Amino acid sequence: MILKIIHSGLLLFVAFMGIKQGYSMISGSLEIVKMLEGLSFSKTEILLFGIVTLIGAILIIHPKSFFMGNLIMGATIVLLIFLQIQNQNIKGAIIEIPFLLMNIILVYWKYPFSKFLLN
Repeated sequence: MILKIIHSGLLLFVAFMGIKQGYSMISGSLEIVKMLEGLSFSKTEILLFGIVTLIGAILIIHPKSFFMGNLIMGATIVLLIFLQIQNQNIKGAIIEIPFLLMNIILVYWKYPFSKFLLN
């Protein structure tokens, strides 16, 4: 039972963080824009990256698109890790690793509410 609560909380946290980050990129949050411009993203690429991140986070919420949402979120995080390493920002790359692990754990545990929503 406690594991199910942790699993549900992790799902909500990952979805919330993805929506928050995606919205920040789309709205042009100064902090996010500065970080992504440091990784050689243009304004258009930041907007598209934000849309992809937002879509991935929203897909995680629904049981039938749960895996695809995690796949999209994981791919965006891996891209950020590679770009951080390419720019020799190892600390930035290491900061992204727990977020990638959260998506991997979610996929391993599967969708937490499937008994309620898929029947």
